[in-house]
Order: sequence, then structure tokens, then C-alpha cells
Amino acid sequence: MGYKCIFSFKGQLPEMTKRIEFLGGIKVSTGTINCSLYLERVPDGSNLIPREFHLLLYDEKPKKCFTVCRDTIVETDREMVSILEKTNSYKKRQTTEALISKYELGDFIIRVGPIVFRTEIRGILVEVEYTACSTPVTSPFNCTKLLSEFINGNLGPFPEPIQTSFDFSAYPTLPKSYSDLHTSYQYVNLFRTIN
Repeated sequence: MGYKCIFSFKGQLPEMTKRIEFLGGIKVSTGTINCSLYLERVPDGSNLIPREFHLLLYDEKPKKCFTVCRDTIVETDREMVSILEKTNSYKKRQTTEALISKYELGDFIIRVGPIVFRTEIRGILVEVEYTACSTPVTSPFNCTKLLSEFINGNLGPFPEPIQTSFDFSAYPTLPKSYSDLHTSYQYVNLFRTIN
């Protein structure tokens, strides 16, 4: 797995896909990414503040889901969804969905598509992965400058330069190597700003 940068912008999807295809990007698949907010059920009249967490589901990982709660991110089996439904201890409050198309372009994988919240398109999601950072010799975190140049120089123009480095210090349990947990952190933070 290479280093990923995930962002959204207010623009037109056809323009972005034309840029990707003009650069030589080849569409290889489609899918969805779902981010649901769950709230703890508390007794009526209680002064307790319900705990909450986000649950991420990726079509590309049909057996896994990712749970983000406060300063913890964990990868769990997809059975987590049915357990939540059966125990009835948490209720799903809202879901944001990205309907993505995946493109391959040299050392880059680009996922792009509309972000839908309550049937309304809230922006265009772009995930750019630099796969050459996945070699053991290269630290994925050292690839942010190259990723920034690729995104801002080829996929823009954007109103402001896209930030490609992220502060993961809020989640001290994350592994040192970039992983799906880091990607989930980026998605949850993005979806929080959209709702």
C-alpha cells in the first residue's frame, strides 16, 4: 500500500475524469465508500451523553470495516455491522456515501466520485495513492511532496493548494507504517466536514 491523500472539492466530476483520462488514466473499476455515524442508545430522560463512532465500509474490502472512535481506529470483521444491529445498543444516525471510479495512472491510483449525503451531492471526492511509496526502502510519509506536485499540477486548478501531509498524532495507536487505518482517519475527517 502506498501513501494516500484524500480530499474533496466543489467542482464538476466530468472535468476531473477528463483530466485523469487525458493524462492516460485507465478506469479499472467502480465502487462505494460508506461512512456511518453511530450513536449509543441512552435511556429516555437520561443526562448521559451518548458515545459515538464512525464505521467505514469499502467495497474493495468486502470482509473488513473500520471503526473510528475518539482517538482509536480499529479494523474489524464486516460482521460488526450485524452485531450492532442485533444488540441494538447503537443506532445509525447518518450515512455519507462516495460513489467512486478507480483509475490507474502509472505509479498512481486515483479514486474519484460524488459524495452523497441525504440524496444531495456535497462535493467531489478524490483519493490519490502513490503506489511507489509501498516499497520497504521508501517511507510513505516521505512521498507527500511528490504527491502534492502531482495533485496540484495535474488534477487542479483548485482554489487553494491541496494539503497532502496529515497530522496523525491524534491517533497514537496508529502503526508507524502507512496503512488502511491512516486512510480511514482521512475519510472520517473528510466526511465530518461535509455533513
